[in-house]
Amino acid sequence: MRKTCFLILSFLLFGPSLLAANAHTPLSLEQCIAIALKQSPDIAAAQAFVAVAKANMKVAHAGYLPQVDVGQSYIRQTYNYTANPGTPPAVWKLFYKGQSNANAPYYYAGLNLSQTLWDFGRTKGAIESSQAQFQAAEHNLRFVRDQVDYNVRAAYFTVIAARETVEIQKAAVADAQRHLDQAQAFHQYGTAPKIDVTREQVALANARLALSQAEENLEVDRAELATAMGLPADQAPEPVGTLGPERSPESFTQLVAEAEQNRADLLAQFDQVQAALGNLTTARGNLKPDISFSAFLDFRNLTLPLVYNWSLGQLLAQSIFAGGANRARVRAAQAQETAARDNVESLRLQVQQQVFSAFSNLKVAQEQIGNALEADRYARENLALAEGRYKVGVGNVVELDDAQLQATNAAIAVVTARYNYQIAGAKLDFVLGRGPK
Repeated sequence: MRKTCFLILSFLLFGPSLLAANAHTPLSLEQCIAIALKQSPDIAAAQAFVAVAKANMKVAHAGYLPQVDVGQSYIRQTYNYTANPGTPPAVWKLFYKGQSNANAPYYYAGLNLSQTLWDFGRTKGAIESSQAQFQAAEHNLRFVRDQVDYNVRAAYFTVIAARETVEIQKAAVADAQRHLDQAQAFHQYGTAPKIDVTREQVALANARLALSQAEENLEVDRAELATAMGLPADQAPEPVGTLGPERSPESFTQLVAEAEQNRADLLAQFDQVQAALGNLTTARGNLKPDISFSAFLDFRNLTLPLVYNWSLGQLLAQSIFAGGANRARVRAAQAQETAARDNVESLRLQVQQQVFSAFSNLKVAQEQIGNALEADRYARENLALAEGRYKVGVGNVVELDDAQLQATNAAIAVVTARYNYQIAGAKLDFVLGRGPK
């Protein structure tokens, strides 16, 4: 256990340089997942959204705290007298001294404090909404981690299947070469026609072509594994192990209940309902008055020393008419809540369908493994019989080539069935919310 932890830690620290030196470093599935969780840009982006939601939650909580502002100013301006409408002419004549560019400074420094005493739920609703959005961001992060985990698992098993397919095609090339050598020897001794040699040459060329395609597919699959891990395409590791054993059967009803309890995206949708309820509380609060307290202390004058003044005040404000905007906000918030609840039901149905599909695919893949193994056994027996018949001159080259093709296809079918089973199992774990811890 300590050795595995040391390997994972070493790779996280020195992984990119190690992979650059050796493009196919052997790694277990757990190690690949650990690297992906560290390197994935999708996870990094989801973590950033969590940080944003956390900061917005702090902003919402600030509505309960007092607001303090401090400021100062220095102004130099003219002070020519101007009268407002309604000023008696006698007053205007008394103060008006003409116009000039004479100017004087004006000094100001002040401290203002304000505190909302009661806003009838507006701040409370904003806090509830921000908390729900924060929880939704955390659930989204968990869902992204689950997605990365599934992508790595799928890519990991794809590389193993492609690698085993390459080995099967190599064996097919070796068998085709052996059959060609045998046909050439029989032709030299006059016991087989030239067409047998030509046919085996074609079979060998086709086997080499299939091997080349399998090797190319393997390199492409390795690049996809590297991408799923958040690494450059040329730094793909080499998966360790095989396609793995089969799992114990599970109950569909229990799986659905587990998915509804654990699916992070479903939990995030529930959070959206809570956020909508918070917005509704805020919207309804806009229809109510706002009660606040304020105070200030300032120092100002045309010359030094400055003269201070202070004030204490309480404000009660009630919006009478806002063009229908406040009530429209309430209706919008109500519609948002309805949509969020409907989205929950829609996603719940999708989750049930995904569990059913993944569970069915897993059962079908499990049955396919048994059928493929049986077909592979018969195909190998048939190939051995065909080789024996051709060797003693009873069979023909067509029978031999057909048996070879069937044996190769049967072996690939076994790999495909085991691969499908592993992919179906990984998909089932994903739709159940069984992601990395």
